[in-house]
This record gives sequence, structure tokens and C-alpha cells, in this order.
Amino acid sequence: MTPSPLPIPLPAWLPLLRKLRAVSAVGQLGHTVGAAAALHVSQSAVVRAVQDVESALGQPLFERAARGMRPTPAGQAVVLRVGRALDCLVPVDRNARVPHAAALGWTHSRVASGAGHRHLAAFLAVCRGGQEKRGAAALGISTAAVHEALTQFEHQSGGALFERHRQGVRLTAHGEGALRAVQLALAELAQAESEWTASQGRMSGQIVIGTLPFSTGLFLPQAIETVLREHPGLRISVIDGTFDQLLRQLRFAELDLVVGALRDPRQAPEVRQEALFEDPLAVVARAGHPLSRRTRLRLRDLQRAAWIMPMPGTPAQAAFDQAFAEAGLGAPADSLRVNSPVLMMAMLGAGDRLALTSPRHVQAEVAAGLLCVLPVTVRHAPRRIGVMSRRDYLPPPGVQRLLEAMRAAAAHMEQTAIKPNA
Repeated sequence: MTPSPLPIPLPAWLPLLRKLRAVSAVGQLGHTVGAAAALHVSQSAVVRAVQDVESALGQPLFERAARGMRPTPAGQAVVLRVGRALDCLVPVDRNARVPHAAALGWTHSRVASGAGHRHLAAFLAVCRGGQEKRGAAALGISTAAVHEALTQFEHQSGGALFERHRQGVRLTAHGEGALRAVQLALAELAQAESEWTASQGRMSGQIVIGTLPFSTGLFLPQAIETVLREHPGLRISVIDGTFDQLLRQLRFAELDLVVGALRDPRQAPEVRQEALFEDPLAVVARAGHPLSRRTRLRLRDLQRAAWIMPMPGTPAQAAFDQAFAEAGLGAPADSLRVNSPVLMMAMLGAGDRLALTSPRHVQAEVAAGLLCVLPVTVRHAPRRIGVMSRRDYLPPPGVQRLLEAMRAAAAHMEQTAIKPNA
């Protein structure tokens, strides 16, 4: 179990979870009678739950008529998001049997239909703290209350979620799946909140972006600044990491987007990828490097040079190997591999090493006379830079606006970036 590098706040709507189930049922079925039957409660309980949610939000979610209740435009978004959140929780109940194409399929799962906010909050707090005592301290409640909530949640889930040992707890395989499902569900609730505020005329909420090294520095900052100028109520966090790290965080709803070099779809079939531009690579060295005085170079001339190698398994490594293979050469072997753009710049400036990188990434250093692009042809398959999200991800308005800004910034960058040698 790898903790998130950022504290993920619980959605403000989480305490309304039980009442939001009534909102979802009424929104999908169109009347309180059917919703009451589906939820196995009285019709008056459904009516009160819907009224309580509307009172908490300060605005009606439904238009009432003799034939039933129809969601308002803002209410439709709430019904959709709450339904998606509840559907996310269905797999936590390993005994759930949802009939094919059943309306309100989540009602067939004890977790999706019965877990309360204290169950989910306690589960997440213990996952993040590794102990019931730490989880209780984080929530400001007693350890006994956390233990009781976890016991009930495990019963609802139909299996053990934790292995308990002297130092604390560790997630079982079932618990790992439950953690992902709960975080996906809470992400949907958080997005419901941000869509609701957007319907009231202001954008809010948090966007978390994971960035892969290289090629994002020229277009992502511009896109972020554009969006924050327009919508200062948004909060944007940017973290970096390896592809495997960021992919896990994306799958567990700890990230909204990952930006960087796209992968073979077979590496991450559950991820949707959108290419923003192609990023040819070039050989870069410090200004004044002995090879910089040559007007023409071949890869053969660089085979014995000292290199800063790309990280294994990355698109840059694949391009490196392919370029030398296209020239009929074996790729150089070197003991230095760097995943940090800052360190790579420092290493290039400190000696005579070469690096295969994006000329866009070093454009400012080349213009300042610190680095140079060597005149050598590098043939490789197009390296695509873009944005990744979960395949089933439905971006809220703030993320949609950020995606638009990234597309615009990438298009502008394409018109102004220096090109590698042909």
C-alpha cells in the first residue's frame, strides 16, 4: 500500500451520502414511490432525504409535477455523479449479484446501498495511517469507534480488508480493491460538488496533475496560468514521478490527469490517451563541447561518447535504441541514467556528456548559449506527448477547461519551438 503524496480531503458532501442515495433513486426512477421500494424505506423517508439535501445545497434539485419529479439541469449532474459514485462501490461487496441491466444496480450491493460516511472515512483513515489509533487521531474520534466502523464495513464487504499485525494493519488483496473503489467513489462525489458550484456560476475544487519528466515544461505552465487567471477558485497541484507510480495514482483516483510521453496502449488498457503533439528527439551537449564544432555528425561518431542515458522502459529509451538500430549500430552502454530534467541540465553543463532529449525542453538554454543541439540525424518513431486519464473518467468543468488550455498551449508551442536537425 503506497500512500498518496498529497493529502486527499474527504468530499464535503460525504456526510450526505445516505440521503444522496434517495436523490439518485428519485432522479433515475422519476418518483418517490419507486425510489422508496428500491431502497426498502418509506416514501416519507425518501421525501425527507431529498428535501434535506436540497436544503443543504440551498436550491431545488427537482421540478415537482403531478406525474412525478424531474431533475433540474443542475440536479441532473448531481444524479449522474452520485449514481457513478455508488456504482464504484458495488465491487467492494464481494457477494453482490447485480442483475444484468438492472436499474439502480447499486442497490444489490450491501456496501453501495448501506455504507455510511463514517465507514468510508474510517477505512480511508486507517489505510492512510496504517493503524486504527492513527486513523482515529486523524478523524478526531475514539479508536473504539474506528474499530467498530471497520468491523461493520468488513462485514458489508464480505471479506477481510486488512491483515492485522503488531505494528498495525496491511491491506489484503480484497482491501486493495476496496481502497481503489472507495477513492473512485469519493472522487465522483468531489466532482459532483465542483459541478454544482459551476452551475451556480463559479468554478472550484482541486485538480491534481501527475507529470512525467521532460517535454511538459513549455506548455503545461502556460495552460495552468491561463486557467487560474480565469478561475481563481480552482486549486491545482502538480506532482512528478515515474510512469508506474503515476499510473497507480491515476487508477486510484489520486490524480485527475497524467501529462507526458504517451505509452503503448497495451501497457495501460484502462487509460485514455490524447496526443497533443509529436516531440522529435535530438542530441544535446553543452555549448563549446568538442563535437559542437563539427558541421555534420553521424551517430557512429557518437557511439563511444559518454552519455546521460534515458530511463529503462521509457519512450525516450525506445527512441534511443531505435535510432542506433536504424543506423546499423548497437546502442551505447553507459552507467549513468537520469530521470530529473534539472539534474540532466546540470550534468550536461558540468562535462562532455551527451543526452538524447527534446530540443523543446532545452530551448531556453540553447537560446542563452548554455547548450547546443548537435548536427546529427536521429531517426525514431514519433514520440507523442499528451494527456492520460482513466478510461471511465468524466472530467468536471475545471478539468475540461484545463484540457482546452493545454491543447491551445501545445498548438502555440508547435508554432514557435526549435526543430531538431534533419
